[in-house]
Amino acid sequence: MELWAAIDLMGGSAVTLIQGRAKEKTVWDESPLRFAERWQEEGAYGLHVVDLDAAFGTGSNAEVARKIIKVSRVPVQVGGGIRSAEAADAWLGDGASRVVVGTLAFSDPGEARSIVGAHGPEKVIVAADYRDGMIVTRGWKESQGIPIVAAAKRLEVQGFRNLLTTAVGRDGMKSGPDVATVRELSVATRMKITASGGIRDISDLLDLKQAGAAAAIIGRALYEETVRLGDAKGRVA
Repeated sequence: MELWAAIDLMGGSAVTLIQGRAKEKTVWDESPLRFAERWQEEGAYGLHVVDLDAAFGTGSNAEVARKIIKVSRVPVQVGGGIRSAEAADAWLGDGASRVVVGTLAFSDPGEARSIVGAHGPEKVIVAADYRDGMIVTRGWKESQGIPIVAAAKRLEVQGFRNLLTTAVGRDGMKSGPDVATVRELSVATRMKITASGGIRDISDLLDLKQAGAAAAIIGRALYEETVRLGDAKGRVA
């Protein structure tokens, strides 16, 4: 299973949130670039870089994200506020290995599909963030009224092959990942599933792998050192 290290950006710093709420953030002392180096050195398969200010519509951390791409020796997928094909093209042109498309896939499916058409399905991972089983978009603030499994099936039909599923209610809560939903998605679709939200330790990663996840994104557990990439890689990768 691929292990991706999360670097969420806000105000130029690396942060972690609780349940996607900007007001409940932890700002980490080290620079995002230092974290990028650290996670690579410790064995991350790739870096999952999200511009939270762009996702919330409050600013941009594009310059920091580009610096991370430039220094990275592992794949970097970039997300947060990518709501047009033009924005996706720009990130891929800047060297991102893959772009994360969330809100756009629900607000303008045709535009989102055009990114897959232009760059291929392996250059796009579609985010299906959910709270209480229902898809949420625009920085996790708006419910689409679509159940997560139904949304995943729809996205697969539209040509997406990589699915990032985040249990927003578990994010940063140290309550464990939503293994049941990952298992349900792995049975209901043939998409490559990346799981995120609530990961606490290696046992959670093993549970996700057994449930069918092809990859996991680890955030707070890395920063608080309840997961060490070197150890985890030896157990689940």
